[in-house]
Amino acid sequence: VSTQSTGADAQKKKAQEAILQQFNKLRQEQRMIAQKVSELKVDESEHKLVLDALNEVKDPSRKCYQLVGGVLVERTVQQVKPNLQNNSSKITSLINSLDKSLEAKSKELIDYKEKHGIKVKGEDAPNKPEKKESTKPASTGVLVN
Repeated sequence: VSTQSTGADAQKKKAQEAILQQFNKLRQEQRMIAQKVSELKVDESEHKLVLDALNEVKDPSRKCYQLVGGVLVERTVQQVKPNLQNNSSKITSLINSLDKSLEAKSKELIDYKEKHGIKVKGEDAPNKPEKKESTKPASTGVLVN
């Protein structure tokens, strides 16, 4: 009888480890998307600063320098400005797209946590349900640091 319970315990532990691995994978993906959004927002603000500076330039044939692939290239304001505007709009649309992906990933993560009863250490449950008698054992959840 004890070998059956040991085998069941081992299976349950493996299942919990798989659940935990999937949860950590989802959390890591969420963090990577958030980090990329943050980087792109910095790029977007830099593009805006440069465009604002170029908008104040009266002479479109004035020299300016652009860093292209690690090489500083001499161009004119007239040549650089359209490229910057195009890049800026692409960055903005990419940020919007990644924001939607981040929202979807967050929802997926929350659903996964609720489905598997995962409690993250340091996170307070916003609405703590009152204790109810249930037939489930108390150790069905997974605790994550």
